[in-house]
Amino acid sequence: MAEKKTRAPGGGRKPLDPDEAQSVKVMVRITSARRKQLQDLADKHHGGNLSREIKLALKHWVNRHEIPQLYNSALGFAIALLADRIERITGGKWAADPGGKGAADPMTREIVREHVEQLVSHLLPPSPEPIAIPVDIKEDAGLLLTLFIHSISRAGSQRFAGTVIIDDPGLATILNDLARHLGDGSAANVETRPELVDRRKQGEKAGADAAWADAVRTDTTDAFADYVQKFPSSRHVAKARARLAALEKQKGRK
Repeated sequence: MAEKKTRAPGGGRKPLDPDEAQSVKVMVRITSARRKQLQDLADKHHGGNLSREIKLALKHWVNRHEIPQLYNSALGFAIALLADRIERITGGKWAADPGGKGAADPMTREIVREHVEQLVSHLLPPSPEPIAIPVDIKEDAGLLLTLFIHSISRAGSQRFAGTVIIDDPGLATILNDLARHLGDGSAANVETRPELVDRRKQGEKAGADAAWADAVRTDTTDAFADYVQKFPSSRHVAKARARLAALEKQKGRK
């Protein structure tokens, strides 16, 4: 009679993480060159786990595109491209590799810092007239900057103690990613909670619905264009675009 095999303590299949447990299969064709790029990244970051690398890449891409305005994405890309080309010229790196592998080159760092400042000044020149910024907006923007500084820590920079809880899952993902690539190697510890995310979504939906009602009541190209710009992911955006196109067509006939 065969002896029944028993698993050693801790043996057997490991429990799946929540994302894996709730996953579905998606078939997609990619080029051999693209697959090799993904596999190289998987070998570097996840012990060769290609599936995990692809899922993390898709998660980052989706969260990245929660930034609705193209010019904001273009601003980040312009800075990244400038820094990359300067590194090609100098042959050095402006930042150390994650985990402290490879030191930053002081000359490259200074050139990148100087030229990024000039690029930002070129794209965002100071206003010729003084602008009064509401206190609540200034405080919110300042808190956001503090959150970035917390995540991308430097020697001597102040950080929040413990775990930081925010209501924006896309921002949390990107801040943790920035901490890995630009920080000092320590985790950002920025997380979300489902109840906070739900509350944020409810507030955004209420604001979008109120703005939609205003746009319908006003019924002008400016009103619908403003709605599309401010609420590109709302449930009314398709109707707003359609009405905007109809109003612009009516203008063209006059």
